[in-house]
Amino acid sequence: MRYHRFIAANKDRLLDSPEKALVRLLRSKRRVEALVGRGQRWLQRRRRPTAEPTAAPIAAAVPSIPGAAPERGQRFVLYRIVGNDLYPRHDAGQSLANLRFILEHEPALEGCEKRWLLNRIRQPEKVQELAALLDRHGYGYDLIPFEQQAFQAVPWDWEVLPEPDFLVSKAYRRLINHQRQSWEIALYRHKNNYLMNNNGARNRALELGRSRADWVLPWDGNCFLTAAGWEALRASVLHQSAADYFHVPMLRIADNAQLLDPAFEAEPKDEPQVVFAASAAERFNDAFPYGRRPKVELFWRLGLPGVWDGWLDEAWDQPRRPRLEPPPACPRAGWVARLHSGVRDSKAAAAVLSQQSRYGARNLAIKASINQALVPVGQSLNASAFAAYWRAPLLEDAQRHRLQQQAGGAQRLLSAWQQWWLQGGQPPRATAEELVSAFIHLLWRVRVLGPDRTGAAGQTLDQVGALWFAEGERGLQPRLRLLRRSLAPGRLPGTEPSVTAALQLALLSDLLASERLGADNLQPEGEWIALFVRWREQLVQQLERLVNPPWIGRRALDLQRLQLVQVLLQRHLGRPIEPSDRLLRLLPQQHPDGQQAMASSSAEATMRELILALSHQHGLLDHSLAQRLGWTAPRAPLPPLAAIPAEWS
Repeated sequence: MRYHRFIAANKDRLLDSPEKALVRLLRSKRRVEALVGRGQRWLQRRRRPTAEPTAAPIAAAVPSIPGAAPERGQRFVLYRIVGNDLYPRHDAGQSLANLRFILEHEPALEGCEKRWLLNRIRQPEKVQELAALLDRHGYGYDLIPFEQQAFQAVPWDWEVLPEPDFLVSKAYRRLINHQRQSWEIALYRHKNNYLMNNNGARNRALELGRSRADWVLPWDGNCFLTAAGWEALRASVLHQSAADYFHVPMLRIADNAQLLDPAFEAEPKDEPQVVFAASAAERFNDAFPYGRRPKVELFWRLGLPGVWDGWLDEAWDQPRRPRLEPPPACPRAGWVARLHSGVRDSKAAAAVLSQQSRYGARNLAIKASINQALVPVGQSLNASAFAAYWRAPLLEDAQRHRLQQQAGGAQRLLSAWQQWWLQGGQPPRATAEELVSAFIHLLWRVRVLGPDRTGAAGQTLDQVGALWFAEGERGLQPRLRLLRRSLAPGRLPGTEPSVTAALQLALLSDLLASERLGADNLQPEGEWIALFVRWREQLVQQLERLVNPPWIGRRALDLQRLQLVQVLLQRHLGRPIEPSDRLLRLLPQQHPDGQQAMASSSAEATMRELILALSHQHGLLDHSLAQRLGWTAPRAPLPPLAAIPAEWS
C-alpha cells in the first residue's frame, strides 16, 4: 500500500473511533434490553391467565338434530386432504410418496369409505398424477381448484398490524426473531387461507361427508390407519354413539416402514384428529390460518383438554370462539399415525422435527409457497429487476447516443481515480456512489455496444474491478458502514460501503444478472466478476444478520435503501422468499389508507415509484391495493443510478 493511502486509512480509523465506541455501547444496551424482555415475557406467560375469548361463534353448517343419536348408523367416510408440498416443512414430492404408501399398505377399513380431497394444488400436472394414482387403485376424490386470478385478488392482511408502518418501525426491529416472524406470517393470513386452505378444506370435507355417511373424518393427507388402530376407533365410536365428537390421538412416524411391523406398538401423544357425527353442529374456524393453531381452535371451542390449554393468544392471532357451555363430550377413539414428512431435524439429529424446528420450517414454507404462487405456473421472475432499462439502448437511437456520452465520462473518471490510487496526488472530486455509477455506465456500454476499438473500456473495468473487489483488507469490505461520518472522496478499497453506495453496488449486480444484451457482443469475462460474485455473497450474509443497525431509525430513506439492496441481491441469488418479505415491509409506508403519497423530495418520490414497480413485478400489488396506493398503470422500474459528475461527462 502506498504511503498516502496508509495515512488516509489511519486517519479514517482515528476519526471513526469515537462513533465506533458509541455503536458498541448501543449494541450492548440492546442486547441487555433483549434479555430483559425475554425474561419479562417468560414471567408474563407463567403468571397471566388465559383470557376469555369474546369472538362470536361461527354459524353451524348443519345444526345438531335433537334425539338423533340413537338412530346413528355405522357408516364412516374418511376424507384425506392433500395439498401442495410445503418445502422445507415437507419434502418435495412427499404428498405423492405418502399417498402411494397409503394405497399400497393401508388395510381395508371395515364400514368406512376412503376418499381424498385435492386441495388447491397449483401444478395441473401434479393434480393429474395424484388423480391417476387414485383412479388406478379405484378410490374416489373431490377437487378444490386453484385459480390464479382469484389468488392474486386475495388481499394482504394489513389490518392485523398495530399501525400501517409497523414492519419498518423501531418497535418491530427491537422484537426477537420469533416475534418478527410471527408478525410477518400474520400479514400473509388471507393468502394463506386461500392457498393452504387448511380449515376451509376440512369444512369442505365435512360438507361432502355428511351426505355420504353417519360419521365423517376430515383428516390430514398424511394420516395412516393400521388395522388395530381402526378397530379401536370404530369400536369406541359405535359404543359411545351419543357423542357428536371424538378425538383420535396421533403419532408422528420417523420411518413409514415401522407401520408394516405387526409387533409395532403405538404411544400416540401428538395433536389429535377429530371424528364428527354427520349431525354435529360445529365446524372448523376458517379465519385461523395454517401454522397458527387452526385445529387447536376447535379443541378450545369443544373444551378438549391438552397441552394447548396453556397456550396464550398473541397480538397477531385471530380471536378464538368462546368455549361451548356445557362442553360436549369428546371421548378418545383409537389412534392414527402421521406419515413422515420427508424432512429430518439436522440440529437435533432426529428423524422427526422438534416443535421448534417445525415452527421455523412451517413459517418458511408458508412464505415460500405463497411467494412462488404469486408468479403464475410456467412463468419465472427475471433475475434482473431492471432488464427492460438495460436493454433500452438496443431499441432506441437516442438512448444509445446518451449511453455513449455517459460511458465516455465514466471512463475518464475511472481512469483518473485509478491514476490517483496508484500514483498519488489529488483524488477526483467524486463520491463512492458516483464512482460505482460510473463503473456501471462503462460496463453497460460494453455489454450493449461492445468493446471500443482500443479495448480501453474493458481494460479499465478489469483493472478497477480487481482493485475494488480484491479479497482481504485491500479490497472493498463486504459489510455496511454503520457510521454516519463520510469518508474522503475516492475512498473505496479497504473501506465499507455506505447504504447509498451499497445500493449502487446492487445495481451493478442487477446489470450482471440481466440476460445477454447485445446479440453480437460477448459479455465481459474479466477476473473481477468472479471476485465481485464472492464479495456479493459475503455482503448478503452480513445483511441477513443486520436487523437493527444503530443509525437506521434516524433516516427513513436510508432504511428503504437498505431494504431495496436486500431485495435486489436476494433476487439475483435466486432466493424466492426474502424479496417479497422486504417489499411487504415497505408497502405500508406508501400510504395504504388511500391518500396519495406526498414525497418531500425527488429522492423519496423516486424511491416510492421504485418500491411500487418492484412490488408489481413480484405480484404483491392486487388491483384494490394498487388503487389505494394511487398506482394505476404498471410501469417498468428505473434504477436509481447516481449521476456522473458534470465535470467528467
